[in-house]
Amino acid sequence: MQQIIGPLIINIDGYELTTHEIELISHPLVGGVILFENNYENHQQVIDLICSIKNVKDDLVISIDHEGGRIQRFKKNFTNLPSFEFISNISDCVERERLAMCSGFIAGFELSKIGVNINYSPVIDISHPSSTLLKDRTFGSNADSVISLSMSYVKGIIKAGVLPVLKHYPGHGSVDTDTHTQICTTEISFKNLLKKDLKPFIELQKHFSLPIMTNHVLYHNIDNMICSYSKKLLHDIPKDIFKTKPIFISDDLEMRSAKYINNKFINCKDRVLLALEAGCQYVICTSKLVDDIDKYPSSSQYITDNYISE
Repeated sequence: MQQIIGPLIINIDGYELTTHEIELISHPLVGGVILFENNYENHQQVIDLICSIKNVKDDLVISIDHEGGRIQRFKKNFTNLPSFEFISNISDCVERERLAMCSGFIAGFELSKIGVNINYSPVIDISHPSSTLLKDRTFGSNADSVISLSMSYVKGIIKAGVLPVLKHYPGHGSVDTDTHTQICTTEISFKNLLKKDLKPFIELQKHFSLPIMTNHVLYHNIDNMICSYSKKLLHDIPKDIFKTKPIFISDDLEMRSAKYINNKFINCKDRVLLALEAGCQYVICTSKLVDDIDKYPSSSQYITDNYISE
């Protein structure tokens, strides 16, 4: 995955592209589309939708959140994948690894058949006792187990032809609040982050060169900016912990924790600039978390009015 087109990854509203969505996707700032439940009616419909997107711009990234468990956007006529927590709780270690690999392969196989090429999975955060946001979405609280199961999952999904994205860098597990709706901060030290939460990212990048999704948590003892806007976390530290700097993709910039700095509202265009200047190559910006989206005739109009600029 190399950035050869624009940095914005956007959402669309329905089963077919509208004229305005075609115009938006054509814009040089748009480099990808993320699909949600509202884009899926059946297999042939979504195949046609993705083909129509590719006809507008054939090198566009087509992506989705398809982890398994409660985070699986397409379910009808897709395999209901187990949650990562379910996999991690299997007592037989051989069966546990096998299911992790099979889960990755099945996700990749079914997504590749319809034309999706990027899956924002696996979650490789370390589960902490206080974490509620990531409940059932992680491979557990033991770093070695998370690394081993994530490795198996990644091997499976790559074999099936879909590129996985590791998330949520540099580790969301130590935070018990939700970046979607709250300003999220943690006092964890870099030493402790390196000792545990960062280990899966470091180990997987030794074996694969994969994109990494950044979170919107403020690590007070590392920087005064959230991870997605932090040059320390996205530029300086990666030079020391990774053999090559990964491609960083920000989580949705419409999450509350990305919209404010020191309780001051940051407009959409400035959020994009902050993320890109910090070290992100792609940024996700959707209408899914916009409170007043009803004021706009469509998601594409919201994105055009708020994100598209010179």
